[in-house]
This record gives sequence, C-alpha cells and structure tokens, in this order.
Amino acid sequence: MVYPQQRITTQVFAEFVAYYQAHGYVFVTPAQVLGGLDPTRKYALITFDDGYYNNHLALPVLRRFGVPATFFISTHHVEASEAFWWDVVYRGRQQQPLPPGAQRAEYALLERLRYPEIRQYLLAHFGPAALQPVGDLDRPFTPAELADFARAPEVVLGNHTAHHAVLTNYAPAAAAQELAAGQQYLAQLTGTVPSAVAYPNGNTSPAVVAAAVGAGLRLGTTVQAGKNYLPFAQHRVNNLLLKRFLLWGNQDIQRQCALFRTDFHLKRVLRPALPLG
Repeated sequence: MVYPQQRITTQVFAEFVAYYQAHGYVFVTPAQVLGGLDPTRKYALITFDDGYYNNHLALPVLRRFGVPATFFISTHHVEASEAFWWDVVYRGRQQQPLPPGAQRAEYALLERLRYPEIRQYLLAHFGPAALQPVGDLDRPFTPAELADFARAPEVVLGNHTAHHAVLTNYAPAAAAQELAAGQQYLAQLTGTVPSAVAYPNGNTSPAVVAAAVGAGLRLGTTVQAGKNYLPFAQHRVNNLLLKRFLLWGNQDIQRQCALFRTDFHLKRVLRPALPLG
C-alpha cells in the first residue's frame, strides 16, 4: 500500500493471512513479542508503514481472521495532512517524466536528505500544491480518523518518526527528536505510548538504535529480509533490529509466503523496484 506497483489489495492481504493461519502461525503484537514467545510455536507480526488512510481497508480482514497488526505512523503527515515525498515524485513524474536512470538518481538523492531539504526540493520542482494529497489512495489518516482507528482491538500503533525521517541522515540529537516527537504525538492522540518503531527506509546505526532506546522504544523493525529466530537470546536476535519481509501484490502470493517460511531466502527473487519504508 506504499507504492502503486506494490498492488496490495484486501484480497491479497486476506490470502496472505489465510496462508499463515493454515500453516499454524499465530499473529502477535509487539507487546507479545516483548513479553516472550514460546519457541516451539510459529509466529508472524503484521506491519504497515507510514500512516496511509487506505490502511483502514485492512481492518475488516483483521477482524475476519481475528488477528492483530501494527501500523507505524509518520505523525507529521497525519497532523499536517501532507503527502509523502515518494507519492509527490511519482505523481509529478507522470507529468514531468525523467529517463529511468535519472529517476533512480532522484530517489537516491531524496533518500539522503532531511525533511526540510526534501520539502524544499518538492516545492521547487513540483509547485506549491505538491504536498497536498489528491485522494484517499495517497493521503494519510486525519488525526480524528487515526484516533478512531486506534480504538480497534486489532490495531496497534507504532513510531515511524515525525517526518518519515531516514534517521542515519540526522545528527543524533535530531534523530532523537524525530522519535520523541512521534512518541509524544501518538501518546497524546491515543493515550498509549508506542513500544515499537519501524525505522524509515530501514536505515539504522548504533546511534539510531540508542536514540530509539532513549525514546522508550523496545522493539524495532528494519527492511532487511529474513526471519527472526526464537529464542532471541540464543540466536543473537536484537529485538531493536528485527528483520521483515515485504509482500508484493503483483507476484504470486502463495509462492512469496512459501519463500518467507524457508530458511534459505532468495532475496533477489522478491527485490522491490523502489526503496521502501
């Protein structure tokens, strides 16, 4: 639900959940992971990044199967009703196309910038209205919608920084502020302080992990593909650097799910076309 070509529909999502339930997996929350899991059983943690309004379409599927999911929210975008930069670029380049190599270079550039620089770039290249979402597909939740969504027992909210900040681009104090701002906003909006973070773009460093710990976060997810073996201590799994798999709606769902379950994972088979997180 992040990029148009990811093509995750409710039907695809339901097929994914049904597959794992049929294979004996228990879907869990960050709190359950942190509380300790029986290593003789199999578990899955469903995550959605960014805070798109279209994520509410997952809720009927979660209710149908009786499973939870964690939604990592970039809080400034909710508060300001601001489009995400990759959607602005995707939309803008439909009108102002670039050769493939130049488009890749543009994405790589924006991933190296901090939020004020990204904002300046988007306004300069795509105009003063560039940051306005164009519909329910690309817009974030409103604050009222997110507060209502968070009341569902199947929904857990997590931190995705205030500005979808790629934290390795920031000085330690600024990275800490991005995480603290996300914590504060979600706590004020919902009454619950998140325990989990998804690092934007998956970028981490020892300083970033330290900032997460300082913000009170106890579980962190990257975009490195792979399973996290139980018990964590025995397998030297850092619960602040958990691996994840990315599901693509334009590839065979059963095959992807089977690959995710294997101990030998062919990352190249499922490599995304654009950076995620």
